Amino acid sequence: MRAATYLRQSKGDPEGIDRQRERTQQLIDLREWELVEEFADDDVSASKRRGDGTEWARLLTELESGRVEVVVATKLDRLLRTVGDLGTLVDLGAKVVTVDGEIDLTSAFGEFQATLGAGLARFEVRRKSERQQDANAKRARSGKWVGGRRPFGFEADGVTVRPEEAAAIRDGFRDYLGGANLSDVARDWNARGLTTGQGGTWERTAVRAVLTNPRYVGRVRYNGEIITKDGVPVVAEWPQLIDADTWEAVQQLVGGARGRVTRARALLTGVAVCGVEGCGATVHGGGNARKDVRGYRCSAALGHFSRMAEPIEDYVDRIVAARLNRPDAAQLAHAADASPEDQAALEALRARRDGLGVAFADGDLTREQVRSATERLNGQIAALESRMADAARSRILADLIGAGDRYFDLPVERRRQVIDTLMQVRILPPGRGTRTFRPESVEITWR
Repeated sequence: MRAATYLRQSKGDPEGIDRQRERTQQLIDLREWELVEEFADDDVSASKRRGDGTEWARLLTELESGRVEVVVATKLDRLLRTVGDLGTLVDLGAKVVTVDGEIDLTSAFGEFQATLGAGLARFEVRRKSERQQDANAKRARSGKWVGGRRPFGFEADGVTVRPEEAAAIRDGFRDYLGGANLSDVARDWNARGLTTGQGGTWERTAVRAVLTNPRYVGRVRYNGEIITKDGVPVVAEWPQLIDADTWEAVQQLVGGARGRVTRARALLTGVAVCGVEGCGATVHGGGNARKDVRGYRCSAALGHFSRMAEPIEDYVDRIVAARLNRPDAAQLAHAADASPEDQAALEALRARRDGLGVAFADGDLTREQVRSATERLNGQIAALESRMADAARSRILADLIGAGDRYFDLPVERRRQVIDTLMQVRILPPGRGTRTFRPESVEITWR
């Protein structure tokens, strides 16, 4: 008979394949069959679909052509672990022999034996998976890493910090909060020669995944949910890279348009507003009649004003730098600090809000009571989130206090954020016939 051997194991190990080869060859020699070909799948699971490109798929092609009459394997679970794969062999009329005993799939009894064997193998796979899931859930509840791909910023153990990547993560959170967008952060990380945990280049979606990953604030996420105990996030075993205030501030931004649109090129676009009475629309770039001269105009009405950008930007920049150099500037970096208890309080309020649905389902609360309680909790949550976001933004000023000259060296994105944090800029029409810059045509209101 024309025989083929099928050798398989889930974890790559040449010695395991060699042992199967030796045992199947002994059976073929004993039966005095002709070995037509060997099919070996190393590091391939039989409990998952084995598609094109695998030796299993090639074996099925050979069986269908009739070139192979019998398949030899050490055990049935080396050959298959699903009833679906068994059905494929039955439809092909394949004859299967295992070292532990012959199974003839061309007979009803042989098919019955194989079905039992495949069912038991599937049962073992499911039971092993359930045990692994239970173990992973227990590890997550205790704050431990459950394994998987290497997370960016950490070694393969998920706990040991990679200093260079950790520094990039901190800079990425700070830059994004300071006005950079996802593409800006991706370009910075690529320029540093950093790759994702799987060795790929950085793109917007990969950066977003990092900025929204709670592991960097010391939280454990399992099956898409942050693990909590008594409404408070479980403390992770790995070091926290980002403080809670910065984390909350970024979450408020990354889910909205800031994560999708390109950054503004001009310093005051979307930051300054039109000073014409009753308008207040944001200022956009453009509108200057002179070629190659940047300008600003009101985004709501072309007739409100059209101003040269450079004198206004220079004026605003110099005022910001001067403010940062004032003796009382240190107060700016602490004006919006959140208390250490704010994070725990925020998580507790969210847990209470989530529990309202359960109370309604159990009949403990009426629909009106749930609606009223939800509105009250949403107000408290919004106030806390706003204070924590403001606290994180104020950190943008910390390294500039008393060093206003450093402000001029910052990228446009961060200068925009500093301006928006410190002041409200209103641009007025320059006045008929005016050809020089007048400071009174730019109103500044300190926040």
